[in-house]
Amino acid sequence: MFFHKTRWLLPSLCLILILAGFFVFSYLEKEITIECDGKVEQVKTFTNSVIDALAEQNIILYDEDVVIPAEENKLEDGMKIEVKRAVPITIISDNKQFDLRTQPCSVDSILTKANIELNELDKVQPNLDQYIDKPIKITVTRVNQEVIEEIKEIDYEIVSRKDYSMPEGQKKVIQKGVKGQEKIITTHTIEDGEIVATTSKSEIVKPAKPEIVLVGSMAVASRGGEEFTYIRKLRMLATAYTHTGRLTATGTEPRVGVAAVDPKVIPLGSRLYIDGYGYARAEDTGGAIKGEKIDLFMEDESKVYNFGRRWVTVFVLK
Repeated sequence: MFFHKTRWLLPSLCLILILAGFFVFSYLEKEITIECDGKVEQVKTFTNSVIDALAEQNIILYDEDVVIPAEENKLEDGMKIEVKRAVPITIISDNKQFDLRTQPCSVDSILTKANIELNELDKVQPNLDQYIDKPIKITVTRVNQEVIEEIKEIDYEIVSRKDYSMPEGQKKVIQKGVKGQEKIITTHTIEDGEIVATTSKSEIVKPAKPEIVLVGSMAVASRGGEEFTYIRKLRMLATAYTHTGRLTATGTEPRVGVAAVDPKVIPLGSRLYIDGYGYARAEDTGGAIKGEKIDLFMEDESKVYNFGRRWVTVFVLK
């Protein structure tokens, strides 16, 4: 009787142990999802923590990699583990190379993490606000400006003024020239120790004072043993005219000694001496008298005819 019971007890006990082992095995085994390096995989594991599950799958973590949930978290069945890889970055700055890894972020944030400070004029490539989510090289170009100020003398100008009260060739300084000062500001733009651009500007610190010189313009001529002083000498084409029944342009009676001129060349009222005619005064004008032409009054038509057209020297008297 006892043997009969024992024969059935052993198989039952084995079955119970097998079922218990199966249930324990099923309870301890966890099915999880791992997302890493662009792949999503479902795996089964007996590990108890996130970090152990990753290690079991030969997933190596690097600095700045982020694991969600955190590595120290207890592993649970059905859990999804996400590994966010840090991006490898190379920074070139101050003639040095810095290699680091970081989660995707802006260039500005990357430089801050690398403890690289920027000055106002520094250049960064790519732009500071560019979002970086792939391996890249960031270049920082150090830019500064060197400003040089220099004071230079400005030469004064010599201004000559004609003075018809002084003999020709005589000079008189009535105002001494004084040199001025000019500030020259030169700016060198320097990138990583090399000059890449130079600009220059100037500003007057002290204006120069011109030197004013009176130049004698009173010349002396002699005709027929008589000397006279003149301020201008012109070579002009002369013609003659006689009574027209009208007054001159200045309202005087036409007479010997009256000359018609172009007021733009010889001002009306000027005293003249004309070779071959004598003394005259510019009191009249004429429609054909333009530029270097002069028309001289004669008493009658015969003298006008005899005079004809000729080149003469005209002295404008003082």
